[in-house]
Amino acid sequence: MSNANSIQHQSEYEVPEIGPVRRYTLPSGEEGYLVTRYEDARRVLTDPAFSRAATLEPGAPRYAPRPSVGVPDSLLDMDAPRHTRIRNIASRAFTRRRIEAMRPGIQKVVDRLLDDMAAAGPPTDLVEAVCTPLPITVICELLGVPYEDRATFRTWSHAMLSVTDSPEAVFEAAKNLRSYMSDLVAAKTVEPGDDLLSTLSSEGEGGALTGPELVNLAVVLLVAGHETTLSQLAASVYALLSRPKRYAVLCADPSLIPSAMEELLRVYPAVPQLLFRVTTHDTYMGGVHIPARSGVVISASAANRDDAVFADAHEIKLDRSENAHVSFGHGLHFCLGTMLARAELQMAMAGLVRRFPNLALAVPSSAIPWRTGHLVNGPTALPVRW
Repeated sequence: MSNANSIQHQSEYEVPEIGPVRRYTLPSGEEGYLVTRYEDARRVLTDPAFSRAATLEPGAPRYAPRPSVGVPDSLLDMDAPRHTRIRNIASRAFTRRRIEAMRPGIQKVVDRLLDDMAAAGPPTDLVEAVCTPLPITVICELLGVPYEDRATFRTWSHAMLSVTDSPEAVFEAAKNLRSYMSDLVAAKTVEPGDDLLSTLSSEGEGGALTGPELVNLAVVLLVAGHETTLSQLAASVYALLSRPKRYAVLCADPSLIPSAMEELLRVYPAVPQLLFRVTTHDTYMGGVHIPARSGVVISASAANRDDAVFADAHEIKLDRSENAHVSFGHGLHFCLGTMLARAELQMAMAGLVRRFPNLALAVPSSAIPWRTGHLVNGPTALPVRW
């Protein structure tokens, strides 16, 4: 590996020290447990002893200071076997064949956004110019959500992912987004289109979703389908431009983009702490006793830097070939939209290095603002010039 492809990572959020499971103060102030080692993280993500559904039970530990906004009919808050049935239905939206069919449309969106960026001239905020509109446009087209409603549903989704907003604000946002989706699903039942929500809302009995299941699936897909991808793209571009030689490497050899994006997913995961779990019974991990009804947090940012799994784990290597990171999760709750997110990230980066080989940060890297108090992490603005 040449030095051109390898740099020391400088984290924009705290990365816990990797080691055995240990006691941890949750953002809610309650005591829980923190998992940082790669193999431990994969176990928590697959072992039924660590439950998502249990996080909604009365008296369960809370991750955030405010109560959970989840409901039992949300895919994210289910365990098997309920989760399996709904995921099997939802996965129809994200088959390889469907994603491949979407690529020409995604490419048109990327080209249009980059055309607009070039026409406006430097400097520009890449978060607003590309990172935000790309995944919103794609997920709106997939689901059949009106793009012109983006400002409204983004306000709600942002509040739902906050760990610091008031309980009242979070619940109001969740209620409004579910109501919006409920009305949209009802409209598509009467006048279906060729989008995913129309397909799911018009299916007959047998494998069909209930009304609440479909509405909550739509909420999950809309929120997760744009918040994580926009943050991941912004963080990835930041990681390259804050060390300009890395961006130059991709400009010189765009064939590295697939491996580079996986490496940036590993080192700068948009969700540094994966879905919170609660133990259903006493269990042990690495000799550490974890009592029943304990809150457990998985640090993806730490697990992805485990030297027992990744060579030179704290370095960014744009041509890293073995990269089984956990940024998309693992097991039952492995991200449904992984192939779609990868397509968007790779196509956006390919467009940037092709159209803007001289792209650079317009401000010092230390001046880039990063999201705080949120389940999803990334720059909130990324001023660039060329």
